[in-house]
Amino acid sequence: MELYEMLYQRLTDSEALSSLLAKYKGRPAIFYQRPATADDKDWGEKQYPRINYTVDMQENPSRNTSGLLLLHIWCDTGFGAEPEDIEYVVRDLLHSTFAQADDDAYCLAWVRSDAFEVKTNEDETVRIVGVSLTFDIMACPCQYTTYPDPIKALNEWTKKLLPSAIVIGLDEFEGWIVPTKEKPVVYWRLTSQGVQRKHFTHTWLNISVEGHVYARSAADRLYNLVRLNTAHALAGHIPMEDKSPLFLKSFVCKPHLNYIAQGQIQASGHFGVLQEWYGKKPDPPLANANTDFTTKE
Repeated sequence: MELYEMLYQRLTDSEALSSLLAKYKGRPAIFYQRPATADDKDWGEKQYPRINYTVDMQENPSRNTSGLLLLHIWCDTGFGAEPEDIEYVVRDLLHSTFAQADDDAYCLAWVRSDAFEVKTNEDETVRIVGVSLTFDIMACPCQYTTYPDPIKALNEWTKKLLPSAIVIGLDEFEGWIVPTKEKPVVYWRLTSQGVQRKHFTHTWLNISVEGHVYARSAADRLYNLVRLNTAHALAGHIPMEDKSPLFLKSFVCKPHLNYIAQGQIQASGHFGVLQEWYGKKPDPPLANANTDFTTKE
């Protein structure tokens, strides 16, 4: 299912939200992009309150896609629920949530709300009031690459430390997830990689990674950030899938960062990769090797 379709399903399936909205074709008056016209016969008894929303996405080099959800709540001053009451329910449904769409997992985070009003053409009185909500949207694609994989190692290490957490790339899920203190969502991603030193049998690689910890409140995010930071401080290394060590010499938590776009955990370190022939095939033959060690007079 596409993200915009999942949003429609999420909103219309909410009984709390449906009870506050007018009806269109027997369902809550929620529209993607343009609402139905006033003369549409499928309206119920009232045409307000209602909601329309748009999803604007763009290419993101490190996350595939990112964008904005713009959601508008329209209310009539003469009857029905107030915009603030509907806004509270919408924010509770969408803020700091994850949706597993057809292409990627997406995180949504509320950014701001702006009130507006619409005056009538006849006497300039206010008839329609509302609130426009803006949500950030960021894709969280799995970043597994090669063997051994540092992101896979961090995912498995995180899962052992926080068994109830949803680790993006390791755990599969469907539909929607609401992260909590007891069940946070953790997402690790690679931000840079380069060669540190080459040897005959192996090469050391430098890496930088960022870890995103998602929960609904700042206190809940901080709780899990500190747990990860303390566990790393006590660990000598993080084991990788081939049993080699991943050494993270720097592991810093920054709770003030925008957790949807920037990882609150910023770490750097190194790990080794073996030459493909090492341990699998006989040593490569030496070119022009002299095997005659007799002394010539």
